[in-house]
Amino acid sequence: MVAVPITLVLATTGCATKKFVRQQTNSVNARVNKLEAQTNDKIAYLNNQQKSDMSQVNERFSTTDQKLAEVASAAQQAQGTASRAMEEADSNSSKIAATNTAVSTLAAGTANALNYQMVEKADVLFSFNQATLTPEARAALDQIVMKVQSLPRAVVELVGFTDPIGSKNHNLALSRQRAWAVQQYLVRQKVPVRSIHIAGLGKEPPPPGLEAEIMALNPNATPRELHRAARRVRINVFGAGDITATTGGGSQQ
Repeated sequence: MVAVPITLVLATTGCATKKFVRQQTNSVNARVNKLEAQTNDKIAYLNNQQKSDMSQVNERFSTTDQKLAEVASAAQQAQGTASRAMEEADSNSSKIAATNTAVSTLAAGTANALNYQMVEKADVLFSFNQATLTPEARAALDQIVMKVQSLPRAVVELVGFTDPIGSKNHNLALSRQRAWAVQQYLVRQKVPVRSIHIAGLGKEPPPPGLEAEIMALNPNATPRELHRAARRVRINVFGAGDITATTGGGSQQ
């Protein structure tokens, strides 16, 4: 009878202990489950955050790659533009050099064209107190016409003279009439009037070198012969270009 209560007490105590243990275990399990759930939530949050960060990083990488591609394309275009600019610069340099050469050539040609030199000279004689051309004078002028027509930019200078007989004014007018007679003949032979320049010097001074020329031909020339030689129009033909007086010809550009 004494043993029975003890057994019951032990049984009762054992049941209470198991129940306590279960309660404690359940409480621990609940906290563990809660902690696990919180941990899972944090892990899920971190995973989502990591995915978001990775997405942003990838997006940045993609944007950077795109920008790098754009920069590379722009650099390539700039290089192409620079190459074309260099080619154009080389081409322009060649054109500038060619232009400078052409300008130099033109300047030299212009200077050469303006460098008029005597290429022909002649004289036509007149009778005393006359301004009419003789057949011999026309024949001499025909030679002058041929020379002038071979030189498109030729300039003809006509200077009339007289002998010392007569007044100064009369001889001045007569010398001009003689120069005009020669001019009219040349114009009729198609020599441009703009290419002819005339002057009448009368009896003073005598044609340059006239006496020396006559005395070289005839050291015993009389004053009458000198007077006859003074009644003339001296013709000087000037040509432009590379022309010298010694050859009497040259190139016309």
